[in-house]
Amino acid sequence: MSNNTAPTIFSRYFLSTCLLSTYFLSTYFLTACLIASPVYAGKLDDLEEAASEPTRSTERSGDYSNSRTYETDPDNDFSFIGGLIEITAKVIVGGGINSMQRYSYDDANNESGLYRKQGDPILPTLNLTSQWLNGSNGISAQLNRVELGMGFIGISFTDNTLKERGDTLNLSHTLIHYRMSAGNDFSWDFAFGKGKMNGNQSQQGDIFALPMRLRIAPEMHLEYYPVWSSYNGGQLAEQQFSVNWQRKYVGLSAGFKKWSAGDTSVSGLFTGISVNF
Repeated sequence: MSNNTAPTIFSRYFLSTCLLSTYFLSTYFLTACLIASPVYAGKLDDLEEAASEPTRSTERSGDYSNSRTYETDPDNDFSFIGGLIEITAKVIVGGGINSMQRYSYDDANNESGLYRKQGDPILPTLNLTSQWLNGSNGISAQLNRVELGMGFIGISFTDNTLKERGDTLNLSHTLIHYRMSAGNDFSWDFAFGKGKMNGNQSQQGDIFALPMRLRIAPEMHLEYYPVWSSYNGGQLAEQQFSVNWQRKYVGLSAGFKKWSAGDTSVSGLFTGISVNF
């Protein structure tokens, strides 16, 4: 009996030790994997969610029975509104005509004084831009834009790829531009089109942009490029400002860009290179 009992006790002890060792090793490796690859909702997830969440219009129907009322002259009101519409229309139409005239001359020796030299970034015929952004919360981005134009008509395609650890958000849009000029050193556009937001989901939306460019020196200009997007009833705003230097057809840029939706925002500084014809 004693000879058979010893091996049995040893076998049970060995089996128990193996099971405990397997349990602790499995727990250790599982915990290590979870620590090494955490699952969390990052800033890009928050931005995408806020941009695609329908905005709630807070309508308040208060009792204004006690509010004061003022008598107004309808003729004066219509006269003011009509005058404002007329001035706005003249500025918009005149700006487009100026852009056309700028393409008609390559020097200032003409009656209007408007002209455009080849490669002018204020009113480009072809613009290729690539920029690299270092943003907040460990986010980086690649910003690319292509723009084609002639006179007061243009078209552009923009592709922004934002990256966070383990996450990517792509924002792209195609726009038709109505390009306006005030003199030879300032331009602004009305741009409308469609956009896509690809992250955890793929969504399409409507886009409006109002890019502006101001020349402050022969080889330097400022650019402000705001974009407003609507995805699934949500609102995403982009604000981009840059200082640009150009020699002949090649330029360098440095600036700031911010994406915001609801209470969530992502921003950063960028540098880039551009080619204009």
